[in-house]
Amino acid sequence: MDRVNTPPSKPRRGAETYRRLLSYALPHWPIFAIAVFGFLLFSTMGVSLIAVTELLLDAVGAGIQESRGFLAKYVAAWFPGGIMPQETARWLIPLAMLLIIVLRACGNFIGSYGLAYVARSVIHRLRTQLFEKIGQLPSAYFDRYTGAYLISKVSYNVEQVTNSITKAVKVLIRESFTTIGLLIYLLLVNWKLTLTFFLFAPFIAFIVRSVGKRFRKLSHRIQNTMGDVTHVTQEAINGYQVVRMYGGQAYENARFESASDNNRQQFMKLVVADNASVSVIQILVGLSTATIVWLALAPGMVESMTAGVFAAYIGAAASLAKPVRSLSEVFADIQKGIAAAESIFEVIDSPKEPQGGEAQLPQPVRGAVTFDNLGFSYDASAPTVLTDISFAVEPGQTVALVGASGSGKSTLVSLLARFYEPTCGRILLDGVNIADVSLADLRHHISMVSQNIVLFNDSVYRNIAYGELENATPEQVQRAVELAHASEFIDELPQGLQTVLGDNAQMLSGGQRQRLAIARALLKDAPILILDEATSALDNESERAIQLALTEVMKNRTTFVIAHRLSTIENADRILVMEQGRIVESGNHAELLGQGGRYATLLQQQTAG
Repeated sequence: MDRVNTPPSKPRRGAETYRRLLSYALPHWPIFAIAVFGFLLFSTMGVSLIAVTELLLDAVGAGIQESRGFLAKYVAAWFPGGIMPQETARWLIPLAMLLIIVLRACGNFIGSYGLAYVARSVIHRLRTQLFEKIGQLPSAYFDRYTGAYLISKVSYNVEQVTNSITKAVKVLIRESFTTIGLLIYLLLVNWKLTLTFFLFAPFIAFIVRSVGKRFRKLSHRIQNTMGDVTHVTQEAINGYQVVRMYGGQAYENARFESASDNNRQQFMKLVVADNASVSVIQILVGLSTATIVWLALAPGMVESMTAGVFAAYIGAAASLAKPVRSLSEVFADIQKGIAAAESIFEVIDSPKEPQGGEAQLPQPVRGAVTFDNLGFSYDASAPTVLTDISFAVEPGQTVALVGASGSGKSTLVSLLARFYEPTCGRILLDGVNIADVSLADLRHHISMVSQNIVLFNDSVYRNIAYGELENATPEQVQRAVELAHASEFIDELPQGLQTVLGDNAQMLSGGQRQRLAIARALLKDAPILILDEATSALDNESERAIQLALTEVMKNRTTFVIAHRLSTIENADRILVMEQGRIVESGNHAELLGQGGRYATLLQQQTAG
């Protein structure tokens, strides 16, 4: 099946998504409340600092008197005669300004630190939840979407959410308080002039609303193109040997340049929309400020205002431009965060891998497996992969599956491990339908070695004693290593079993990596063993040694062997020949040769080769 980078996203209201995102902060509401208080203190002190300039200008003019000025009537009322002495103003005003600046700085620190703590906690929880959900997605999801697409979500998309919570919320709270504080001050000083601002508010709101949808649409495109960039990079790095051997560097460079340029173009469209909207809003704020000044200069408008009050008023009006500009700029970050959150929630809301029921397998598990009229296709529109598969395997038997590539061999054993769910029919393990058994219980009784070996950037020991096998004793691990004939090369490694293998164990040969995977399966010692081309990467000498070990290990264990080299499965209790998803022949080696059918033809072709 072709895999794509992006799934179809479900339409979701931005406000709903952002509320869901912010709901992750609820467990930290006390710290969030402290952060809000800090920003409130910061904004209040900012407005207070502007207001104090009124007293400063009046103090160097006619003096601070109860009968003059907006703040002066409250301050001077504390002094005899309603007049603040000049000497008192000389030290009181600077002290007040210093106190305001200190409180403003403390408020900014408290708010910024508290919000950063909450935001990083939210991101940690979101990233962890996303990673855990990826581990619970069904196999079909990974068939449909590339790994680079999911990696891009965990890395790039989550960081976009980070900006929308940290920077965006910080600016949103702090500048909103500042804007409200300035407007309250302006209304208290001269409400008639201040109403001019509200005449331009609908135009600003219209621009913000109109540009919002554009921001989110472009943000989705940017995230998709980042998935393409990650996808091309991952393929070029993982396949660097093929790229170099076949001279594909120029082709990969062109692919990457195209993906990166597409990302650049989408980002520049966002920049244009962002800066154009901010510029228009700045012009509207400037126009409103200019209108206020024009009205203030009209006869009779400011007669009751002292020079200090008028200067502070104009300063406060001009100061409105900065928080309004910041609020309009941060809207882009919020929309990018909403778009990123939508893509993350799309994964989180995806259906989990079916977990099965609560039926219990008989203990101990014997390993009797029955395939009953089994059929499978990857989805409704895809062709049928398996059709009418029916056979039974007794405990301890070895069943070999042979046939051309694409005949359904690997799919069949994948259904046994429930990586996929059958379209029709059922599979019984010791008489129990595996669909009614929990996945954890089922897979606990199955070991698997596939042709695609997966080793982690950890020690040899931890790669063998992996996951539920971590409690195995060193003696058990060493025994598995010896049975897999891996001790000969492990002993030559710098730290032996404690040697760290690096990314996907590139320091080891294909045969060595496969023997470690076999050792892992042997250590699990499950009653059912699946070998999917388990010896395909081994040389003849290693293969003969491991075949002897596997023959011993397969005793009293139900084993399914997928092999292209028919010489490796001659001793199987039963051999099933598959073609186009059907079983066309069944029997042991001698019986199938005697029939002179498809198996005999395949063996003759390999022998001649």
